[in-house]
Amino acid sequence: MSDTAPHSEPRQISRRKLVFGGAGALVAAGTAGLLLPGTARAATVLTSNATGTLNGYYYSFWTDTPGTVSMTLSDTAGSYSSQWSGTNNWVGGLGWSNGGRREVTYSGSFNPGSNGYLALYGWTANPLVEYYIVENFGPYNPGSAGTRRGTVTDGGGTYDIYESTRTNQPSVEGTKTFQQYWSIRQSKRSSGTINTGAHFDAWQAAGMPMGAFNYYMIMATEGYQSTGSSSVSLGGVGTTPTTPPPGGSTTPPPGTGACSATYRTTSSWTNGFNGEVTIKAGSNGVTDWKVPVTLAGGQTVTSLWNGTSTRNGNVLTVTPVSHNRVLGAGQSATFGFTASGPSSPSPTVGSCGVG
Repeated sequence: MSDTAPHSEPRQISRRKLVFGGAGALVAAGTAGLLLPGTARAATVLTSNATGTLNGYYYSFWTDTPGTVSMTLSDTAGSYSSQWSGTNNWVGGLGWSNGGRREVTYSGSFNPGSNGYLALYGWTANPLVEYYIVENFGPYNPGSAGTRRGTVTDGGGTYDIYESTRTNQPSVEGTKTFQQYWSIRQSKRSSGTINTGAHFDAWQAAGMPMGAFNYYMIMATEGYQSTGSSSVSLGGVGTTPTTPPPGGSTTPPPGTGACSATYRTTSSWTNGFNGEVTIKAGSNGVTDWKVPVTLAGGQTVTSLWNGTSTRNGNVLTVTPVSHNRVLGAGQSATFGFTASGPSSPSPTVGSCGVG
């Protein structure tokens, strides 16, 4: 966040000023629970800036006021709590190392104090976008200083859509000018399910294009010049909604096979595009799925998220990462990629199988 007064512009999550890799991040924690042979896993308490992974989830913690805030990562996967007192600015949360289309179910409690937010938060690349789906907030509406672009309905509620521009500000890619997208829930809540695809499609329809999901997505708590607390638990692994977005490709109903896979191009530009593959488990579920993607002439994948890959000629074979390797019956997940080269003809996917 910038250091201006809270009503001068939409508040910014300033973790972008401190972008760590996941390796070694626990060393940066203020206090970490120690494990002895034969003992249960202890909670991890963060009091200084850190990012990393724990129990299959990505975490991030940032504050510009050390000593006024702590975030406890529970030994229960996907749960955290936070307390802050007299803090200038802090933000932290749990989620995934890459964003994307997910149904994110969460529950908990949130006390924003005089100013704070509970939001699903992330970034895209090319274009560089900072996005927020705000579920709860204090007396200040964080989107109100932006330009209103319409509404979107999700999870039984209506969200107001705002867009704002940040000029020469810190970001996950250094100091740049970029857009902020906001969905602000009209009826505040601290538990529910967010269909991220509904917001992404509404933003796109409002002339707010998304880029590649190269960066993290977290269910974040933020406090700004306030005292407050939160307790948040994520449900499941954040799978892709089974209903495809308008204009997207349809996924056939699951059968007795291990899984099925479909491809769609999500955005394109001169000599480049973003692609997305949806994997849907059959009636018996699937563990360690594997999908071959055949690239057309002149196409080269430059980045990949929510999967790992090997390449043989023009065939890219993609396998899961830890958070999406196990899908129950009928569950879906996605991986995506950025490619250089023409978007037409599109890449094609082969049969989804077990790795």
